[in-house]
Amino acid sequence: MREIKVLFLDFDAVLNTAATLERGELFERTNVEALNAILDSTDVSIVVTSMWRIAATCQELETLLVEAGVHATNRVVGATPCLENCQRGAEIREWLKQTSEPVMGFVILDDRNDMETCYRHLVRTDPRYGLVPSQFNEVVDRLAMDIGDTQI
Repeated sequence: MREIKVLFLDFDAVLNTAATLERGELFERTNVEALNAILDSTDVSIVVTSMWRIAATCQELETLLVEAGVHATNRVVGATPCLENCQRGAEIREWLKQTSEPVMGFVILDDRNDMETCYRHLVRTDPRYGLVPSQFNEVVDRLAMDIGDTQI
């Protein structure tokens, strides 16, 4: 079984901003380009953490991303479970426990900071700007981190 690296992806305030939504657009082109730079230079699988996962299947979310220009074809491998009254970090840990594929590294792209023991894997975005190109190296560094001491 092949080991995978995972990018836990939030949508709001990562791939868009309030201004993007006010214009009636789902995603901001510059944020999509920043994500594509990461996807094009890493072999990561995407797990959706966004609340959008509640209203759509993983296939629908992948289609949405691809239609928006994200290089996500065949990369969305799941979504974190929705755990009542739990922080996002707990949902990520639960996904890591449940997956049958060995995970050798992961990064979290999110504007939230409720990651509990997964916090050191977080690349936190500023809601005013979303994901920006200057965060590229930070994402790559997080993917290379050992996950051995992340309490899962």
